Amino acid sequence: MDTLGMFLQEVIYFPLELLLAVLVFAHPLEPGKAYVGRLIAVALFSALFFLGYIGWMLRLPAPESDPMAADSIADTLIWCGMLFLIMTVGIWLTRAVSPREAIYCASCAYLAEHMAYCVRILLAKTFSGIPIEEGSFLYFLSLAVVYLLVYVFFVRRIVNDRHYAASAVDSIWLTLAVLGVVLVLSALATWYGFEFTHAVYALLSGVILMVSQVRYQKQLSLQKELELQRQLWRQQKAQYEISRENIDIINRKCHDLKHQLAAIKLVKDPEKQAQVIDDLQESVLIYDSILKTGNEILDTVLTEKSLLCSRYFIHLTCMADGAALAFMDAVDLYTLFGNALDNAIEASLGVGEKDRMIDVQARRKAGLVLISIVNRFEGELKFAGDLPETSKEDPFSHGYGLQSIRTVAEKYGGFLKIEAEEGLFTLRVTMPV
Repeated sequence: MDTLGMFLQEVIYFPLELLLAVLVFAHPLEPGKAYVGRLIAVALFSALFFLGYIGWMLRLPAPESDPMAADSIADTLIWCGMLFLIMTVGIWLTRAVSPREAIYCASCAYLAEHMAYCVRILLAKTFSGIPIEEGSFLYFLSLAVVYLLVYVFFVRRIVNDRHYAASAVDSIWLTLAVLGVVLVLSALATWYGFEFTHAVYALLSGVILMVSQVRYQKQLSLQKELELQRQLWRQQKAQYEISRENIDIINRKCHDLKHQLAAIKLVKDPEKQAQVIDDLQESVLIYDSILKTGNEILDTVLTEKSLLCSRYFIHLTCMADGAALAFMDAVDLYTLFGNALDNAIEASLGVGEKDRMIDVQARRKAGLVLISIVNRFEGELKFAGDLPETSKEDPFSHGYGLQSIRTVAEKYGGFLKIEAEEGLFTLRVTMPV
């Protein structure tokens, strides 16, 4: 390949192949915030970078004839490293992913590009004379076929809920494996002149790496499902305990009511009889716990929690427009109010009985749903970021409440805000209708 061909392949076609591979792997991921603006910024930066690199290359003397010269190897490593960095940062800025997920995605894209390169080498060596050089019709056709196969057989199988489940260790391991196949083996193949053997070995290595990622993602999916089942079991167990406590409350009230009704018949003194009637009225106040907001799911969770409040002498007030929350999924609605009220009840138990209170409000205003839950607390709260740290001994099992509420709020395009001052803890959720 002449100097101009090497220049075009390195500066034009190689980045183009990587860009197309990035699109294949990044397309299924969830777009990030201000997606269009960030995409334009990344495109402009990449264009300026390539123009600067081209200008820098044109000012240099002709490259060494030996492809394994130290300067040539260093330039190749720097160039490949810069491209990998641009790919990673571009994915991280334009998609709603973590840095380790962006590294994982960029590594997969780099591997897919090298697999397409190996396919071209094999075709050129097997069918000598076919026009498959860069820029030809067969060049773009081979790229399209390889990337289509990669997307159908690998990408769609490793993406889960618009994310790649990759830890930091997974990302580093895959990156090192890809760099070993792409850079080290390519350099050795060029040095010793066994490009065909390298292409076969590298292509098989790439397929094996991809298959291992599919199997690994399936294993992670099964582990996630198992953990979800465990969480559901814990929630069902907690729900059973709450239901049993509610039944105990009702049984005690009914038992007291039976004796009070019998006592009325025996009491002759009008003052004592009036006292018994007052006690009787207090006993039937439990039925005031049945709240009607216009939303069956919200009524259920509020009634359930109000029974607990009655047992622990917590004064619960509620002004909620259940119809304003009709757009929410039943599980999300129960998760939001259930976790919020559980936290409020737990915090209220730490203050004196006379000061125990929980205020719940939910209303629609200017196209937004505004939810606030206020309760008293004692002590000092420590925050980890924008959420308070759990005070329980097992944060793994009990640290999901506020995180679950925030996840629900963000699912509907809203946000969670926590305020804690002067003994009042306020949880606010704002969501667009």
